[in-house]
Amino acid sequence: MNPPHLPALPTAVRRPALVVLLTALVLVLLGATGWALTGKDATLSIDGQPREVSFRGGTVSAVLDAADVSVGEHDSVVPSAGARVEDGARIAVRRGRQLELVVDGQKRTVWVTAASVDEALDQVGLRQPGLALSASRSRGIPLEGLTLEVVTPKRITLTADGVTHERQSTATTVGAALVEQGIALDADDRVSLPQTDPVVPDLAINVARVASERVDEDVAVPFTTERRDDPALLVGVTRQVSAGKAGVERRTTERVIVDGAVESTSVVATTTVTAPVNRVVSVGTKPKPAAAPRVAAAPSAPAAAQDSGPRAGTGSAGLNWAALAQCESGGNPRAVNPSGTYRGLYQFSLQTWRGVGGSGDPIDASSGEQTYRAQLLYDRSGAGQWPECGRRLFS
Repeated sequence: MNPPHLPALPTAVRRPALVVLLTALVLVLLGATGWALTGKDATLSIDGQPREVSFRGGTVSAVLDAADVSVGEHDSVVPSAGARVEDGARIAVRRGRQLELVVDGQKRTVWVTAASVDEALDQVGLRQPGLALSASRSRGIPLEGLTLEVVTPKRITLTADGVTHERQSTATTVGAALVEQGIALDADDRVSLPQTDPVVPDLAINVARVASERVDEDVAVPFTTERRDDPALLVGVTRQVSAGKAGVERRTTERVIVDGAVESTSVVATTTVTAPVNRVVSVGTKPKPAAAPRVAAAPSAPAAAQDSGPRAGTGSAGLNWAALAQCESGGNPRAVNPSGTYRGLYQFSLQTWRGVGGSGDPIDASSGEQTYRAQLLYDRSGAGQWPECGRRLFS
Protein backbone atom coordinates (compact mmCIF):
# COMPACT_ATOMS: atom_id res chain seq x y z
CA MET A 1 0.00 0.00 0.00
CA ASN A 2 1.48 3.43 -1.06
CA PRO A 3 2.01 6.06 1.58
CA PRO A 4 -0.92 8.39 1.82
CA HIS A 5 1.13 11.57 0.90
CA LEU A 6 2.39 10.10 -2.40
CA PRO A 7 0.08 9.77 -5.32
CA ALA A 8 -0.10 6.28 -6.73
CA LEU A 9 1.72 5.74 -10.03
CA PRO A 10 0.12 3.91 -12.81
CA THR A 11 1.38 0.37 -13.09
CA ALA A 12 2.73 1.03 -16.60
CA VAL A 13 4.90 3.83 -15.34
CA ARG A 14 6.27 2.25 -12.15
CA ARG A 15 7.84 -0.79 -13.71
CA PRO A 16 10.18 0.90 -16.23
CA ALA A 17 11.44 3.38 -13.58
CA LEU A 18 12.27 0.60 -11.24
CA VAL A 19 14.21 -1.17 -13.95
CA VAL A 20 16.30 1.99 -14.61
CA LEU A 21 17.03 2.46 -10.95
CA LEU A 22 18.14 -1.10 -10.48
CA THR A 23 20.37 -0.92 -13.55
CA ALA A 24 22.19 2.21 -12.29
CA LEU A 25 22.72 0.62 -8.93
CA VAL A 26 24.26 -2.44 -10.55
CA LEU A 27 26.63 -0.29 -12.62
CA VAL A 28 27.81 1.62 -9.56
CA LEU A 29 28.48 -1.59 -7.70
CA LEU A 30 30.32 -3.04 -10.65
CA GLY A 31 32.52 0.15 -10.96
CA ALA A 32 33.37 0.12 -7.28
CA THR A 33 34.22 -3.52 -7.46
CA GLY A 34 36.40 -2.94 -10.57
CA TRP A 35 38.33 -0.09 -8.89
CA ALA A 36 38.82 -2.20 -5.85
CA LEU A 37 40.26 -4.90 -8.04
CA THR A 38 42.58 -2.65 -10.20
CA GLY A 39 43.29 0.61 -8.23
CA LYS A 40 46.65 1.15 -6.39
CA ASP A 41 48.24 3.70 -4.04
CA ALA A 42 51.82 5.01 -4.11
CA THR A 43 53.88 7.54 -2.15
CA LEU A 44 55.32 10.19 -4.48
CA SER A 45 58.10 12.40 -3.02
CA ILE A 46 58.95 15.58 -4.91
CA ASP A 47 62.15 17.25 -3.69
CA GLY A 48 61.71 15.47 -0.37
CA GLN A 49 58.03 16.40 0.09
CA PRO A 50 55.89 13.19 0.10
CA ARG A 51 52.25 12.82 -1.04
CA GLU A 52 49.93 9.89 -1.50
CA VAL A 53 48.77 9.18 -5.07
CA SER A 54 46.04 6.72 -6.17
CA PHE A 55 46.65 5.37 -9.66
CA ARG A 56 45.73 2.66 -12.09
CA GLY A 57 48.36 0.98 -14.19
CA GLY A 58 51.62 -0.75 -13.58
CA THR A 59 54.46 1.79 -14.21
CA VAL A 60 55.96 4.88 -12.62
CA SER A 61 54.58 6.93 -15.50
CA ALA A 62 51.07 5.96 -14.42
CA VAL A 63 51.75 7.32 -10.94
CA LEU A 64 53.19 10.59 -12.39
CA ASP A 65 50.19 10.96 -14.69
CA ALA A 66 47.78 10.36 -11.81
CA ALA A 67 49.59 13.05 -9.78
CA ASP A 68 49.70 15.40 -12.81
CA VAL A 69 53.50 15.67 -12.46
CA SER A 70 55.62 16.28 -15.57
CA VAL A 71 59.32 15.45 -15.60
CA GLY A 72 61.95 17.58 -17.45
CA GLU A 73 65.19 16.41 -19.06
CA HIS A 74 67.25 17.54 -16.03
CA ASP A 75 64.89 16.03 -13.43
CA SER A 76 65.61 12.73 -11.72
CA VAL A 77 62.98 9.98 -11.20
CA VAL A 78 63.70 6.91 -9.05
CA PRO A 79 62.66 4.32 -10.10
CA SER A 80 62.74 5.33 -13.76
CA ALA A 81 59.52 6.29 -15.53
CA GLY A 82 59.18 2.92 -17.27
CA ALA A 83 59.80 0.82 -14.18
CA ARG A 84 57.01 -1.47 -12.92
CA VAL A 85 55.41 -0.52 -9.63
CA GLU A 86 52.94 -2.20 -7.32
CA ASP A 87 50.53 -0.98 -4.72
CA GLY A 88 52.38 0.85 -1.92
CA ALA A 89 55.37 1.80 -4.13
CA ARG A 90 57.60 4.74 -3.19
CA ILE A 91 58.74 7.05 -6.01
CA ALA A 92 61.10 10.03 -5.70
CA VAL A 93 61.30 12.97 -8.10
CA ARG A 94 64.17 15.49 -7.82
CA ARG A 95 63.81 18.66 -9.85
CA GLY A 96 66.83 19.79 -11.84
CA ARG A 97 68.40 23.14 -10.93
CA GLN A 98 70.88 25.12 -12.99
CA LEU A 99 74.02 26.01 -11.03
CA GLU A 100 76.30 28.78 -12.30
CA LEU A 101 79.55 27.55 -10.79
CA VAL A 102 82.66 29.76 -10.58
CA VAL A 103 85.64 27.73 -9.33
CA ASP A 104 88.89 29.71 -8.83
CA GLY A 105 87.64 32.26 -11.33
CA GLN A 106 86.66 29.69 -13.99
CA LYS A 107 82.95 29.73 -14.89
CA ARG A 108 80.86 26.72 -15.91
CA THR A 109 77.18 25.82 -15.91
CA VAL A 110 76.05 22.52 -14.38
CA TRP A 111 72.68 20.93 -13.61
CA VAL A 112 72.11 19.37 -10.23
CA THR A 113 69.17 17.81 -8.46
CA ALA A 114 70.49 18.91 -5.09
CA ALA A 115 68.25 20.90 -2.81
CA SER A 116 71.17 22.49 -0.86
CA VAL A 117 74.62 23.90 -1.61
CA ASP A 118 76.31 21.16 0.37
CA GLU A 119 74.53 18.44 -1.62
CA ALA A 120 75.29 20.24 -4.89
CA LEU A 121 79.03 20.36 -4.10
CA ASP A 122 78.98 16.62 -3.55
CA GLN A 123 77.18 16.06 -6.85
CA VAL A 124 79.75 18.09 -8.84
CA GLY A 125 82.72 16.44 -7.10
CA LEU A 126 83.92 19.36 -4.96
CA ARG A 127 84.40 17.36 -1.80
CA GLN A 128 87.77 18.63 -0.51
CA PRO A 129 87.84 20.35 2.90
CA GLY A 130 88.54 24.03 3.36
CA LEU A 131 86.58 25.37 0.38
CA ALA A 132 85.66 29.04 0.52
CA LEU A 133 82.05 29.52 -0.66
CA SER A 134 79.94 32.52 -1.57
CA ALA A 135 76.93 30.87 0.10
CA SER A 136 76.60 28.69 3.19
CA ARG A 137 76.49 24.94 2.70
CA SER A 138 73.00 24.78 4.22
CA ARG A 139 71.50 27.26 1.80
CA GLY A 140 68.71 25.86 -0.35
CA ILE A 141 68.90 26.00 -4.15
CA PRO A 142 65.72 27.41 -5.71
CA LEU A 143 64.20 25.89 -8.84
CA GLU A 144 65.34 28.90 -10.88
CA GLY A 145 68.97 28.09 -9.99
CA LEU A 146 71.85 29.75 -8.17
CA THR A 147 75.30 31.29 -8.80
CA LEU A 148 77.93 29.80 -6.52
CA GLU A 149 81.55 30.97 -6.25
CA VAL A 150 84.08 28.47 -4.94
CA VAL A 151 87.75 29.03 -4.04
CA THR A 152 89.82 25.92 -3.47
CA PRO A 153 92.61 26.04 -0.86
CA LYS A 154 96.10 26.39 -2.34
CA ARG A 155 99.53 25.92 -0.80
CA ILE A 156 101.58 29.12 -0.72
CA THR A 157 105.00 30.02 0.70
CA LEU A 158 105.14 33.31 2.56
CA THR A 159 108.40 34.96 3.69
CA ALA A 160 108.24 38.04 5.92
CA ASP A 161 110.28 39.43 8.81
CA GLY A 162 112.99 36.84 8.22
CA VAL A 163 110.64 33.85 8.64
CA THR A 164 109.26 31.55 5.91
CA HIS A 165 105.92 29.76 6.35
CA GLU A 166 103.97 27.32 4.21
CA ARG A 167 100.24 27.94 4.40
CA GLN A 168 96.92 26.85 2.84
CA SER A 169 95.11 29.86 1.44
CA THR A 170 91.69 30.48 -0.06
CA ALA A 171 92.48 34.10 -0.89
CA THR A 172 91.93 35.12 -4.50
CA THR A 173 94.73 37.73 -4.74
CA VAL A 174 98.21 38.26 -3.31
CA GLY A 175 97.00 41.23 -1.28
CA ALA A 176 94.11 39.23 0.15
CA ALA A 177 96.51 36.38 1.03
CA LEU A 178 98.67 38.79 3.05
CA VAL A 179 95.61 40.02 4.93
CA GLU A 180 94.43 36.44 5.43
CA GLN A 181 97.79 35.50 6.97
CA GLY A 182 97.92 38.62 9.18
CA ILE A 183 100.82 40.33 7.36
CA ALA A 184 100.43 44.10 7.72
CA LEU A 185 102.26 46.39 5.28
CA ASP A 186 103.27 50.02 5.55
CA ALA A 187 103.70 52.40 2.65
CA ASP A 188 107.41 51.62 2.10
CA ASP A 189 107.34 47.83 2.35
CA ARG A 190 107.89 45.85 -0.83
CA VAL A 191 106.04 42.75 -2.03
CA SER A 192 107.67 40.49 -4.60
CA LEU A 193 104.44 40.28 -6.62
CA PRO A 194 101.72 42.82 -7.48
CA GLN A 195 99.01 42.58 -4.86
CA THR A 196 96.38 42.23 -7.58
CA ASP A 197 97.96 39.04 -8.95
CA PRO A 198 95.84 35.89 -8.48
CA VAL A 199 96.80 33.21 -5.97
CA VAL A 200 97.86 30.02 -7.75
CA PRO A 201 99.16 26.71 -6.33
CA ASP A 202 102.72 26.80 -4.92
CA LEU A 203 102.87 30.60 -5.07
CA ALA A 204 105.87 32.22 -3.31
CA ILE A 205 105.36 35.68 -1.78
CA ASN A 206 108.26 37.64 -0.28
CA VAL A 207 107.76 40.75 1.84
CA ALA A 208 110.72 43.11 2.35
CA ARG A 209 110.50 45.56 5.25
CA VAL A 210 111.77 48.98 4.18
CA ALA A 211 112.74 51.82 6.52
CA SER A 212 114.64 55.07 6.04
CA GLU A 213 116.67 57.23 8.38
CA ARG A 214 118.52 60.52 8.12
CA VAL A 215 121.97 61.21 9.53
CA ASP A 216 123.77 64.57 9.86
CA GLU A 217 127.56 64.75 9.55
CA ASP A 218 130.03 67.62 9.31
CA VAL A 219 132.63 67.43 6.53
CA ALA A 220 135.55 69.69 5.66
CA VAL A 221 135.24 71.87 2.56
CA PRO A 222 138.68 72.57 1.02
CA PHE A 223 139.67 76.09 0.19
CA THR A 224 140.78 77.18 -3.25
CA THR A 225 143.69 79.37 -4.30
CA GLU A 226 142.90 82.74 -5.78
CA ARG A 227 145.69 84.02 -8.02
CA ARG A 228 145.92 87.77 -8.60
CA ASP A 229 148.13 89.51 -11.12
CA ASP A 230 150.77 91.75 -9.50
CA PRO A 231 152.62 94.16 -11.80
CA ALA A 232 155.21 94.80 -9.07
CA LEU A 233 156.47 91.22 -9.26
CA LEU A 234 158.48 89.81 -12.11
CA VAL A 235 156.88 87.26 -14.40
CA GLY A 236 157.19 83.85 -12.83
CA VAL A 237 157.35 85.22 -9.27
CA THR A 238 154.49 84.45 -6.85
CA ARG A 239 153.83 85.68 -3.33
CA GLN A 240 151.23 84.52 -0.84
CA VAL A 241 149.02 87.36 0.27
CA SER A 242 146.83 85.40 2.72
CA ALA A 243 146.62 81.80 3.80
CA GLY A 244 143.58 79.66 3.05
CA LYS A 245 141.31 77.99 5.58
CA ALA A 246 139.04 74.99 5.10
CA GLY A 247 135.32 75.41 5.80
CA VAL A 248 132.75 73.07 7.35
CA GLU A 249 129.60 71.79 5.65
CA ARG A 250 126.81 69.84 7.35
CA ARG A 251 125.38 67.13 5.13
CA THR A 252 122.08 65.35 5.74
CA THR A 253 122.26 61.82 4.35
CA GLU A 254 119.24 59.57 3.93
CA ARG A 255 119.80 55.83 4.24
CA VAL A 256 117.35 53.25 2.90
CA ILE A 257 117.37 50.07 5.01
CA VAL A 258 115.84 46.86 3.63
CA ASP A 259 115.32 43.98 6.06
CA GLY A 260 117.92 45.50 8.40
CA ALA A 261 120.65 46.07 5.76
CA VAL A 262 121.59 49.45 4.24
CA GLU A 263 120.59 49.39 0.58
CA SER A 264 121.48 52.94 -0.49
CA THR A 265 122.54 56.35 0.77
CA SER A 266 121.98 59.78 -0.74
CA VAL A 267 122.63 63.37 0.31
CA VAL A 268 119.30 65.15 0.63
CA ALA A 269 120.41 68.48 2.13
CA THR A 270 123.57 70.52 2.76
CA THR A 271 124.10 73.46 5.09
CA THR A 272 127.21 75.63 5.33
CA VAL A 273 128.47 75.78 8.91
CA THR A 274 131.68 77.68 8.16
CA ALA A 275 132.53 78.99 4.71
CA PRO A 276 136.07 78.24 3.44
CA VAL A 277 138.55 81.11 3.16
CA ASN A 278 140.44 81.19 -0.12
CA ARG A 279 144.22 81.35 -0.23
CA VAL A 280 145.33 84.50 -2.12
CA VAL A 281 148.56 84.48 -4.13
CA SER A 282 150.03 87.35 -6.12
CA VAL A 283 151.44 86.37 -9.50
CA GLY A 284 154.07 88.59 -11.06
CA THR A 285 153.33 90.18 -14.42
CA LYS A 286 156.35 92.55 -14.59
CA PRO A 287 158.49 91.74 -17.63
CA LYS A 288 161.85 90.18 -16.84
CA PRO A 289 165.07 92.09 -17.50
CA ALA A 290 167.18 90.82 -20.38
CA ALA A 291 169.25 87.84 -19.32
CA ALA A 292 173.03 88.11 -19.39
CA PRO A 293 174.77 85.84 -21.90
CA ARG A 294 175.44 82.44 -20.44
CA VAL A 295 178.98 81.25 -19.98
CA ALA A 296 179.78 78.05 -21.82
CA ALA A 297 179.72 75.09 -19.53
CA ALA A 298 183.00 73.70 -18.31
CA PRO A 299 184.03 70.24 -19.53
CA SER A 300 182.91 68.85 -16.20
CA ALA A 301 179.39 70.34 -16.54
CA PRO A 302 177.73 67.07 -17.53
CA ALA A 303 178.94 65.50 -14.31
CA ALA A 304 177.67 68.51 -12.37
CA ALA A 305 174.21 68.00 -13.85
CA GLN A 306 173.87 64.54 -12.35
CA ASP A 307 171.01 63.97 -9.92
CA SER A 308 173.52 63.86 -7.10
CA GLY A 309 173.57 67.67 -6.79
CA PRO A 310 172.85 71.04 -8.33
CA ARG A 311 174.57 72.25 -11.47
CA ALA A 312 177.62 74.42 -11.11
CA GLY A 313 177.71 78.06 -11.95
CA THR A 314 174.39 79.21 -10.51
CA GLY A 315 175.85 81.08 -7.60
CA SER A 316 173.40 79.49 -5.16
CA ALA A 317 174.84 76.02 -4.73
CA GLY A 318 175.51 76.59 -1.07
CA LEU A 319 171.84 77.01 -0.14
CA ASN A 320 169.74 74.22 1.42
CA TRP A 321 167.90 73.06 -1.70
CA ALA A 322 167.01 69.74 -0.13
CA ALA A 323 165.08 71.55 2.63
CA LEU A 324 163.26 73.67 0.06
CA ALA A 325 162.30 70.58 -1.98
CA GLN A 326 161.08 68.79 1.16
CA CYS A 327 158.87 71.73 2.07
CA GLU A 328 157.45 72.24 -1.42
CA SER A 329 156.90 68.66 -2.61
CA GLY A 330 157.93 66.32 0.16
CA GLY A 331 161.06 65.60 -1.85
CA ASN A 332 159.06 64.00 -4.68
CA PRO A 333 160.37 65.07 -8.13
CA ARG A 334 157.05 64.03 -9.71
CA ALA A 335 154.75 65.79 -7.24
CA VAL A 336 151.75 67.69 -8.65
CA ASN A 337 149.53 69.94 -6.53
CA PRO A 338 145.73 69.21 -6.49
CA SER A 339 144.97 71.88 -9.09
CA GLY A 340 147.66 70.52 -11.43
CA THR A 341 149.26 73.96 -11.72
CA TYR A 342 152.46 73.43 -9.72
CA ARG A 343 154.75 70.53 -10.48
CA GLY A 344 157.97 68.81 -9.51
CA LEU A 345 160.44 69.14 -6.60
CA TYR A 346 160.10 72.91 -6.39
CA GLN A 347 156.51 73.25 -7.64
CA PHE A 348 157.21 75.10 -10.87
CA SER A 349 154.37 76.40 -12.96
CA LEU A 350 154.91 75.48 -16.61
CA GLN A 351 155.34 79.17 -17.42
CA THR A 352 158.03 79.64 -14.77
CA TRP A 353 159.75 76.39 -15.76
CA ARG A 354 160.03 77.53 -19.35
CA GLY A 355 161.09 81.00 -18.21
CA VAL A 356 164.25 79.51 -16.75
CA GLY A 357 165.04 77.44 -19.82
CA GLY A 358 163.19 74.25 -18.95
CA SER A 359 161.40 72.24 -21.61
CA GLY A 360 158.50 69.80 -21.39
CA ASP A 361 157.05 69.04 -17.95
CA PRO A 362 159.19 69.58 -14.81
CA ILE A 363 158.12 66.20 -13.42
CA ASP A 364 159.74 64.49 -16.41
CA ALA A 365 163.09 66.14 -15.71
CA SER A 366 165.74 64.66 -13.42
CA SER A 367 166.13 65.89 -9.85
CA GLY A 368 169.42 67.55 -10.84
CA GLU A 369 167.79 69.33 -13.76
CA GLN A 370 164.99 70.60 -11.56
CA THR A 371 167.45 71.81 -8.91
CA TYR A 372 169.51 73.58 -11.54
CA ARG A 373 166.45 75.42 -12.89
CA ALA A 374 165.37 76.32 -9.36
CA GLN A 375 168.82 77.84 -8.73
CA LEU A 376 168.53 79.88 -11.90
CA LEU A 377 165.14 81.10 -10.73
CA TYR A 378 166.61 82.04 -7.33
CA ASP A 379 169.52 83.87 -8.95
CA ARG A 380 167.07 85.84 -11.03
CA SER A 381 164.22 86.52 -8.58
CA GLY A 382 165.26 85.43 -5.08
CA ALA A 383 163.62 83.24 -2.46
CA GLY A 384 160.27 85.08 -2.86
CA GLN A 385 159.45 82.64 -5.61
CA TRP A 386 158.56 80.22 -2.80
CA PRO A 387 156.46 82.43 -0.43
CA GLU A 388 156.02 79.83 2.26
CA CYS A 389 159.07 77.62 1.91
CA GLY A 390 161.74 80.00 0.61
CA ARG A 391 163.18 80.59 4.05
CA ARG A 392 164.19 76.90 4.19
CA LEU A 393 166.99 77.72 1.75
CA PHE A 394 168.84 79.43 4.59
CA SER A 395 168.36 76.72 7.22
